[in-house]
Amino acid sequence: MISKLQNLIQILDKEIAAYTELKNLFSEKREILKKAKSDDLGVLDNKILAQNNIITKLNKKRQNLALELTGKDANMSEFIEFAEKNVPELKKPLEERKVKICKLIPEIMLLNQQNVELLKHGIIITNKMLETIIDAFAPQGSYYNGAGKTDTHDVDMWTINEEI
Repeated sequence: MISKLQNLIQILDKEIAAYTELKNLFSEKREILKKAKSDDLGVLDNKILAQNNIITKLNKKRQNLALELTGKDANMSEFIEFAEKNVPELKKPLEERKVKICKLIPEIMLLNQQNVELLKHGIIITNKMLETIIDAFAPQGSYYNGAGKTDTHDVDMWTINEEI
């Protein structure tokens, strides 16, 4: 039982390292979004997806170990209670990891929310730029002037137009 709890602590350490890396990637993404470097964004998104896969695999290992130890998918508080009853010397290391995880998750969520808002803002700016470009190159309609002739509102080189 002690070896399984020690294995759990190792898995938690790997999860903490993976969450820390994910946090760093989200911070890097925020900076890329601020600078509008879309070329770098795809590469970084692939790194985030790979990191997410690592976290998913670690979570699965932790869940399997939880089933072995407690018979259910236990949370950190339940692991701590289990350690307190069965291996008291591992209670404190588990509590320390719980604190680290509880600190990292809100930071990651905040960074992710900021990135979502930056993406939304980028989409709005891109749409406005596209509208401006389309308006600039769209053909202008013809209008009739007072003499019944069409006037395309083109800029004329002469300051005075004579109508024939």
